[in-house]
Amino acid sequence: MMKRRKFWIPIIVSILITPISLFVALLSTGAGHGNYLAAIILFPYTLLSAVAFGSITVPFILLAILQFPLYGVILGRAAESGTAREARIALLVIHGLAVAILFARS
Repeated sequence: MMKRRKFWIPIIVSILITPISLFVALLSTGAGHGNYLAAIILFPYTLLSAVAFGSITVPFILLAILQFPLYGVILGRAAESGTAREARIALLVIHGLAVAILFARS
């Protein structure tokens, strides 16, 4: 039972965080008249797609919506297997590198 709980807590938290993060990122952009700071920090993979393809495409919008739930699944699986610390560090490093790449381009 405890392992199931360890699995579901990160997923539930990530699902709850997703709409808040999307809203904050959308507010940050100001309908194109603001800045993309929050969007870059929260959804760097989607913003990297804009660099690569010249615009944000539908698959990467879906990635933004699924990003935090995917993080939740990864962290939930890691919590079950006893590797939560390593998974948190790996996600932080990968996410941070994506953010750093975007900042380096500006």
